[in-house]
Amino acid sequence: VDDLVTRGTQEPYRMFTSRAEYRLLLREDNADLRLARIGYEYGLIDKEHLDFCKEIQSQTQQEIDRVKATVIKPSEAVNAFLVDHKTNPITNGVKLDQLLKRAELTYEALKEISPAPEPLHLRAQNQVEIEIKYEGYIQRQLNEIEKFKDLEKIRIPENFDYANAHGLSNELKEKLGLIQPTSLGQASRTDGITPAAISVLMVAIAAFQKNKES
Repeated sequence: VDDLVTRGTQEPYRMFTSRAEYRLLLREDNADLRLARIGYEYGLIDKEHLDFCKEIQSQTQQEIDRVKATVIKPSEAVNAFLVDHKTNPITNGVKLDQLLKRAELTYEALKEISPAPEPLHLRAQNQVEIEIKYEGYIQRQLNEIEKFKDLEKIRIPENFDYANAHGLSNELKEKLGLIQPTSLGQASRTDGITPAAISVLMVAIAAFQKNKES
């Protein structure tokens, strides 16, 4: 609904995954893991499926912790393995997660030089690889979510006049005046809004509230 109100449509609306705000977190591969608890509360899945998802999450986190704590020391066997997989050998100890982040290496391949102490379900293995390989991008998206939460807390007064927001383009003034977002968070999701435009809005809202109080 927010998508329809904020972005508008010039054609029949479709639920494109490309329109999802946090695509790296809302992935198909972890959908049941993310939503199992809610699904169970609403009677959509049984206890067995819920317990399975909890076990996969537990295995995944434990293995991520192990991979990040494990140091692979250079040796003839290790460097032969790396060369065989067409990636650079090492001269100093390297954390296992840094090796996994190399494009040439997979979790499955790295089991040859550092297997998990206990067998992992294939789902958990896949999650470990995804979470570590894309850790930087995922963390960036988590940071964006925190910033979004802060913007969502800043309310836009009902009678705020966008025409007086100096620094906004006429196009944005018209769009925002039509949509009438209730918060900076909603305003930030409007097509064409940039971080600079949000900064302009923050200043304009503060000035508006100050004038209103005086």
